Formats: sequence, C-alpha cells, structure tokens
Amino acid sequence: MDFPDLLPEGWNWTLIWAACLLAVILLTLVILLAGAHPWAHTTQDRIDGYHHEQCEEVNPRAPFVQGMNFWSNFAYLAAGLFIFTRSDFAFGKAIGVVMMLLAIGSGYFHGTLTETGQTVDMMMTYSAVLVMLVYAMVKVMRLSTSDVTSWLMLILGGVGLGCAAGILRTHVKFFDSDYFTPLLVGMLFVYMVVEAIGSINWSQSGFIYFAWKTDWRPVLLWTSVAMLSGLAAVIFKFTDGDKNLFAAYDGVYSKCAYDPGSIIQGHGLWHIFSAVMFVGIFEYIRVTSDSSR
Repeated sequence: MDFPDLLPEGWNWTLIWAACLLAVILLTLVILLAGAHPWAHTTQDRIDGYHHEQCEEVNPRAPFVQGMNFWSNFAYLAAGLFIFTRSDFAFGKAIGVVMMLLAIGSGYFHGTLTETGQTVDMMMTYSAVLVMLVYAMVKVMRLSTSDVTSWLMLILGGVGLGCAAGILRTHVKFFDSDYFTPLLVGMLFVYMVVEAIGSINWSQSGFIYFAWKTDWRPVLLWTSVAMLSGLAAVIFKFTDGDKNLFAAYDGVYSKCAYDPGSIIQGHGLWHIFSAVMFVGIFEYIRVTSDSSR
C-alpha cells in the first residue's frame, strides 16, 4: 500500500528525522526525571584531555555530558536520511546508512565522553569519508554500482578500512584524526577538481566550454555547497579547543575561542557543516555520472 506524501516531494525524510529527535528528547526527559547520572564517573583527566581539542563544557551529571556537540549530530542523521531517500539505487542507500551510523557514533561519544564512544565515533567518521571516496572510484573506474566488485570496495575499502583505522588510530600515527581525516577529505576535493578539469573542452576559437553529462547548474550548486561547507567545517574544527591546529594556546583552557557554556561551539559547527559537505560531495558525484536522476 502506497502512502501519500505528507510534505513536498522528496521531503518526507524530515518526518523520520523529527521522530528520532523527539525520541531522544523524551529519553533525555526520562533520565532527568529519574535523577540518573550515568556518566558521573567521568574522570577529570578525561575531561582535561578532551579540552585540548574542544572548548565545550563537560557536565558529567547531565543526561548527555555535552550540549551542542551532542545535539549537532542530528545534522549527520539529516544528511544520511537525505542521501538514503534521494538514492534510487542500493549503493547510494548504503552510503546514506553509513552517514546515519556516523550520527549515532558521534552522538555516543559526545554524549558519554567514553573511550569506546570515541573509537566508534572515529570508526564511523573514517567510514563516511571512505565510502564517498569509494563511490568516486567506482565512477572513475566506470563500474556499475550493482557489481560485486563495487560492493566489495564499499564494504572492505570503505567501512572495513574505516573501522580498522578508527580502532588503530591511537597505535598508528597515520590514522590519527588530525592527519587521516584531512587527507581523506583532501582526496575527495582533488577528485572533484580533476573531474571538473576533465569536463572542460577547448573550442576551435580558443574559448572553453563545459561538457557536463547533465545540466551544469546542479554541478555548480553542489560544487559550491561541498567546497564552501568543507572549508567552514575545517576552520571551525581546528579553531576549537586549547591545543589545536589553529588554537595553539598551550593547553590554557581559558583562552578557548568558544565560550564553554555557549550553544555556539566549533566542533558542533564542524558536525553541521561537514554533514552539508557530505551531501554536496555525494550529489556532485551523482550529477556528474549516469546515476543522476
């Protein structure tokens, strides 16, 4: 039985997103009414180490130890649902599922500040970027997204490598998030640039024109979305904390660029803008390939 759209075409996913948000809000209320403090055992050393990367206050007696950095993960859920529902092929839906798992993993970490939560967060972060890279590689290699080879690349080279890198990040310097994440995102942007250059042809008069497989307007739109949101995400991520790439305060927490109690937090904004970036990259790959609707 087909149900009628309750919202304009393509936007029914927002109802699922709203239902998930409401469910977590209700869970928060239940924890508060029960007077439970599930993360009260969080050590000061753990909190101090966390502040090197992020400024937001950690409240171990709260249902979720952070505010903005926890709730902003609903941006990843929105991105995952958006990709899942807009994809009329299983490969795209799988990428949407990975994005939704990233929302859960990152929310788990920022809500609990546990080591296990951090590992799951990094496993899903790496997996999310890697499945986008695999999708790009599948298109470059002109493979069908329904081929066994494509799925093996997605499962092993995307989720498999992402999970392994997340687990090994504290043992292998190469997999540290300060190195591996920018490397992977940079590779995605290199792909986009190369794809764009490859679509430029010179006319006999010496002028250039773009020979996209589809309308150039969505290509320009998603290129702009991916590039601008990605740049913003990087800036917000590395200006957070007291011992970060663009926040070199030698561990002096009072010098944080973001007020610890504010709803405006660099890492939370990283969540939001990187979620938009993922959507932009996914849609860019779609509209420059035969899988675009």
